[in-house]
Amino acid sequence: MARGLATRDATPVLLPGDFNAPSHLDWTEAAAPLHGGYGPVAWPVSKAAEEAGLRDSYRMAHPDPVSAPGATWSPLHPLHKDGSGRAEPQDRIDYVLFAGDGLTVLDSTTLVTGGPSPYPAVAANTWPSDHAAVITTFAVR
Repeated sequence: MARGLATRDATPVLLPGDFNAPSHLDWTEAAAPLHGGYGPVAWPVSKAAEEAGLRDSYRMAHPDPVSAPGATWSPLHPLHKDGSGRAEPQDRIDYVLFAGDGLTVLDSTTLVTGGPSPYPAVAANTWPSDHAAVITTFAVR
């Protein structure tokens, strides 16, 4: 992505996806109670993206991880699949990252529709994923 990031102000860069890793922007000292008492944690994937010049659209729209955690993992897995009854960590692991002065975040939200049933009773779910979606609205100039 180095070439694209080098010209990001002429042509904005978008990197959306499932990164399967939490964000250092979420695991802060203030948010530690949401994460088993841990925080801050410098998660390497989100730190690397930030160091490369990418910005997190959801966290720009919702800077406080306590009032807007934005969990995307997992609306279908509230409990570990091991049968222990332990809560499955609920984290924000899906992102819309971006770079470039031509994009301004207007809003960002997470979305799950249809009231899906948790695993293993997922056969009738109309929501097609075990992750919530991230939807970001940008102004483009």
